[in-house]
Amino acid sequence: MRLFLAFLRSLALTTLILAAFAGSAAAEPPKISKSERAEAARIKKEADALMDQDRHVDALALYARAYELTADPALLYNQGRALESMGDYPDAIDKLERFDREASPALRARVPGLADLLADLRGRIATLVVTTNAPGARLLVRDKAAGTIHHKETRIRTRAGAATIEVVAEGFTPFKKEIDLAGGETVIVDAQLSPKKRDALIVVRTRPSADISVDGKPIGRAPLELRVPPGQHTLVAEAAGRETERIRMTLALGDRREVDLELREPAGVLSRWWFWTSVGVVVAGGAVAAYALTQERAPDRGTFGAGVLPGP
Repeated sequence: MRLFLAFLRSLALTTLILAAFAGSAAAEPPKISKSERAEAARIKKEADALMDQDRHVDALALYARAYELTADPALLYNQGRALESMGDYPDAIDKLERFDREASPALRARVPGLADLLADLRGRIATLVVTTNAPGARLLVRDKAAGTIHHKETRIRTRAGAATIEVVAEGFTPFKKEIDLAGGETVIVDAQLSPKKRDALIVVRTRPSADISVDGKPIGRAPLELRVPPGQHTLVAEAAGRETERIRMTLALGDRREVDLELREPAGVLSRWWFWTSVGVVVAGGAVAAYALTQERAPDRGTFGAGVLPGP
């Protein structure tokens, strides 16, 4: 019986050892070559020097490259501190929280003030909620793109303090507002955009190509497109050897008017109706005159009798 119990204890101990070995093997970082490790060390050293020069953006890019090579959680901490120096507190928090999750206990112990640092950073950011009526609108915070507003609402974390909020969308007048974002608070901004008043569009095609003017102002040579304010307009098309075309139109906001013109050749003098009418009159008059000249009329008999005067 004692031997059996000893066997069970030995078996359990062996199982625990194997499980611990398997767990440590699973948590072990991916293997990297010596050359990759050396390259990462060189890049990190260069990034550290850039941090000392306050070149935080360049340093951040190098820390990210070094992390890609080694997946060393320490480089997440470095990225977080670079982002903090840039004033990008939300992303700094993300990197530092990830470092806190992935770092070994020994590595976390080397950063005893991490909890205080995270608490301080959280107090420096505000939550911004932006709503809008414009579909597909884009949000800018402090002149920096902050994404697209989906389903007419978006929520972001951003640095506390004075900020310019802009919402822009195709076909709408941009929304812009100066606000003060208090740390640790949620601020709601309702950005209602007004549709733009769109000019009318005229599309002109002519055969042959013609010079186009609108309201007496030369525009260019057809085919062409032009935008005009709503209202009444006169379009003139002119081409050498062709008759000038004039078109008057009234356009409303957003109208699209397509104008297709075939400019005619000028009519010859013999094709005008009034010319033929005149010729006909002249010819007819000439015929009458010729007849009168060639025919001798008989003498009129008169109305008075010979030697007789009518009485009263």
